[in-house]
Amino acid sequence: MYFTTSSQQSDPETDRLVGLLGEIRDGSRSAALVGQFSDLDRRAVVRVAPAWRSLPVLARRYVVRTMVEMAEANVELNFWRLLRIAMADPDAEVRALAIAGLWEDDSTPVLDEILARIGTEQESAVREAMVVSLGRFNYRAAVEELDETRAEAIRNALFDVLRSAEPLGIRRRALESLAYLLDDREVTDAIAEAFDSPYHEMRVSALFSMGRNLDRRWLPALLEALESEDAEFRYEAAKASGEYGDSQAVDPLLTLIDDEDREVQLAAVDALGQIGSLTALNALRRLARGDDDVMRDAATESLAQATSDTDPFRPRL
Repeated sequence: MYFTTSSQQSDPETDRLVGLLGEIRDGSRSAALVGQFSDLDRRAVVRVAPAWRSLPVLARRYVVRTMVEMAEANVELNFWRLLRIAMADPDAEVRALAIAGLWEDDSTPVLDEILARIGTEQESAVREAMVVSLGRFNYRAAVEELDETRAEAIRNALFDVLRSAEPLGIRRRALESLAYLLDDREVTDAIAEAFDSPYHEMRVSALFSMGRNLDRRWLPALLEALESEDAEFRYEAAKASGEYGDSQAVDPLLTLIDDEDREVQLAAVDALGQIGSLTALNALRRLARGDDDVMRDAATESLAQATSDTDPFRPRL
């Protein structure tokens, strides 16, 4: 039973939500039930929070995982208030899922919570989720949407992880999150060092980071990687080349349309649409009339994006 105080007055809607958590606690499982926790108001959170914390750990995992899956499938659903509560859950899996599920929440309270906890968080899965989340905040810092104090705190936290002895999977995510900082010599050096790494995963992350960093110095390396024997390199180089929008990448991207790896093919199609040169658009038009259903759909979508706000006959330089 949950008692109310003067600041926690009962109301029918909140009582209903607390009752639904009771059903989940007792074993009920359905997306329709979980979906009713979208758009919680502040008043409801006050009473829902203690009811949430009373759930068994497997029930909390189920609810958070279902909320994340539903929000990804339907952008109109918003579970951020309950996910923020779950960020501080005693269970590491719940914490990691909640942090990942807040991918659209770039508010400073979420940032401050991550910065406050990342130094003491012990679980690798949670730390990785935190590092990935800091990437979107670092983007905000890069475009000067955050104050200098928070921007510096993000940078320091990510470099602490990158330079640590943590698992490679976490350190590579730190590099990717740092990559938004253009004209930062330490970030540039870190990307170059990662690209020369003996570890395949770190080199893949270096290519990914080049697509976020957008320093022109990376373009020759990306053009070379488009012809790599490694499918992951070709894929990441294609994605990054699209971000640059440079017509030098068009010819090697046209070759990748016939790549043996389907993901590489699709990355090339997407990149051609981002580049948007006359040659690239003509190639996409041919693909959009082809017999391959997957490539036809991808080319049609890439053309739609390319021509939505530009003249389709004006090449990009």
